[in-house]
Amino acid sequence: QPIYEFNDPTISQTPQALTVVSSLEVFNEEPIVGSAKIPTAKEIRNQAMMVYASQNRAVTSQDYEAIAYMMPGKFGAVKRVRAVRDQDSLKRNINLYVVSENSRGKLIQSNSALKENLKIHLGRYRMINDTVDVLDAKIVNIGMEFEVVASEEVNKYEVLDSCIIALRQAFSQTRFIGERLYITDVYTILNKVRGVIDTSKVALTSKRGPNYSSSTLNIDQFMSLDGRYLSVPDNVILEIKFPKIDIKGTVR
Repeated sequence: QPIYEFNDPTISQTPQALTVVSSLEVFNEEPIVGSAKIPTAKEIRNQAMMVYASQNRAVTSQDYEAIAYMMPGKFGAVKRVRAVRDQDSLKRNINLYVVSENSRGKLIQSNSALKENLKIHLGRYRMINDTVDVLDAKIVNIGMEFEVVASEEVNKYEVLDSCIIALRQAFSQTRFIGERLYITDVYTILNKVRGVIDTSKVALTSKRGPNYSSSTLNIDQFMSLDGRYLSVPDNVILEIKFPKIDIKGTVR
């Protein structure tokens, strides 16, 4: 229902005024983003625990994350949130990194309207000495390549398909901002596939191009010395954007 006001209130119900009201049209300068799919059982459980612990006030970083997820849907929705104390600030400043998803479930940056709504929403719960900056998390698209050794009695093509399907399922859920990626988990998943004797190699690659995010991550720089996991900065979220082509493997 539009809210309108005439300089002369006495004409508000005249045919001319009603015609003006009925012709009202509005358009958004930015596309509406911030919709989120129905959360999984794990996401609901985690968010419920965070909200319960926050007690409707933002004191810790976890409280800020919980309250961000509580924002009414009419103001938009963020898919992932990460609250980090700004160590370079002289005040109690919180950097709140956010990311949204589009209708296809792919990660996108939250638009300015959503971030402004979120900042206003948080203002009702934050401590008086806290300041909050709502910032975009960097989306880094990655690919995954592997090599496994199969039993002699099995069909190698079937083993390869099974390995790729297993990885797609394992990495189908949206990751969290700043969440490490454990290479050891990939080895475990592949070694459990029927017909696989051993996994000989797993490698991560940065995906670049017109269909991918412009943000990148130096994988060699952030890989642990023992190669067990990939560290991720607090403002970065990893995404395998096109699992059907970004996950590749060979069988020998």
